[in-house]
Amino acid sequence: MPLTSPQRRAGSGVGGKVPAYADPSAKEMESMAKMRAWLSRDGLAVPYTMTNEAAGGETRALLKFIRARPKSAEKAYEMLKNTLAWRAAKGVDCWLNEPIEEKHLRHVEKIPAYYAGFGKTGHPVYVEHTAAIPWTTILANMTADEFLKSQVQTLEWQASVVYPEASRRAGEPITQVINVWDLKGLTMSGFTSDVRALVKKASALAQDNYPEGLYAAYIINAPKIFSLVWAVVKQFLDAKTVSKVHIYGGGTKMWEKLMDRLGPGTTLTKDMVCCKRAEIGKAEAAHGLQPAHGATQQWIKERLYGVEPAIGVAPGTIRRESSQNNLFDVFFDASEELPDAPASPPVESKTLDRLYTATRSFSLTSDQPTARDASTSPDVVDVSASKKCCCC
Repeated sequence: MPLTSPQRRAGSGVGGKVPAYADPSAKEMESMAKMRAWLSRDGLAVPYTMTNEAAGGETRALLKFIRARPKSAEKAYEMLKNTLAWRAAKGVDCWLNEPIEEKHLRHVEKIPAYYAGFGKTGHPVYVEHTAAIPWTTILANMTADEFLKSQVQTLEWQASVVYPEASRRAGEPITQVINVWDLKGLTMSGFTSDVRALVKKASALAQDNYPEGLYAAYIINAPKIFSLVWAVVKQFLDAKTVSKVHIYGGGTKMWEKLMDRLGPGTTLTKDMVCCKRAEIGKAEAAHGLQPAHGATQQWIKERLYGVEPAIGVAPGTIRRESSQNNLFDVFFDASEELPDAPASPPVESKTLDRLYTATRSFSLTSDQPTARDASTSPDVVDVSASKKCCCC
């Protein structure tokens, strides 16, 4: 299916739909021309793994770096050069041909994160049960480099497989994701200094090399204390990023509003996010969804064995066919969903530093791509073990 130009979709014709990713401005086109000239001058090229034509090609790849560093073409080019150097040094362009070892797969595939269909604008929906990530076993059985490689492989799979599939369905290039972070059961004790260090590395790696991938973020089953935390954390974020983040509590109201924003194209169901912590993942399995990182590894193996999944993605990850092309997400402020927080007391600089670390853990910087590495800091979110979700 040929992709419909975002410019045509964004025109003043019938529907007047906003494109999934705004067309480049005149200034951005100038920056793009400069970057292409500099690439030629330096004997560099953006690899095919970053320029899938079904997801916008080289133009989209360059535009994302430009928007991640909007103040100057020079800074955008420096960011791109660093990414190209990192990919060359690590051999990232070949990583989708290299499945991880089985002894590591058994831990990675237990990360409770899933692709669950598509939002109203066609963006893939990615849901992560943050508190249930098995950090203890991951840290005990994998080195940081081994774990980070598995995370990068999922980002590469998303760019090479998920985005083109989303683009085909939407009729325009889709290169961003909708993240749903479920904070159910999150406690301070689960995030040790070792976990924070690994999450920080993963977040920085994604931020530096996969810019402009976040379309919207929904934080659900958020404890009330999060309203106070958010009031401080958002001081470190620009307006563009804040507008993408929507914080919900729990219960039926949360579910109804979340579904209103996501639309019928998602495979997310109420029992996936309204369950006890011990039941996380059971509903996804019942509905045929696979954990995203395990699905990535399955896809790598199948391709090496000459088996291509029928719709281009690992079975069970993205199942629903519908994509509502004539609708678009209506966003609302986080303050609508949380009780008014008391006036914030003076915060010590050390505490502010910890909260800034939390923004990186949640992947909420303006140029941050995905929630793949999202977690949260134990210093800012505290949910008691008896905290219950909407159906408990």
